[in-house]
Amino acid sequence: MDTGSAGTIFNANVVGQVPESEDVVDSIRGVGGIEYVYAKNFDLIYFDDVSLDNFQVEIGSMDYGMEIDSILGFDFIQAAGLIIDSAKLRVY
Repeated sequence: MDTGSAGTIFNANVVGQVPESEDVVDSIRGVGGIEYVYAKNFDLIYFDDVSLDNFQVEIGSMDYGMEIDSILGFDFIQAAGLIIDSAKLRVY
């Protein structure tokens, strides 16, 4: 989870998605630099015991010099109604 990331991004190699002709490629900026991504709606996204239906994620190479499968951004955190307890290092 990344509260500083506005959007949720999945590693294309992990989800096995490839861009289709109607997908629009966009660029995002972050600490890792510029990333080229495309958006897809997933029927179901789940994390632990939280699930969201018809949720849009960005898909990209996520080549940041370390292995990362996904970043759950603030859009996911807000849509799921998660509460982050920084004192206890827990998410509810």
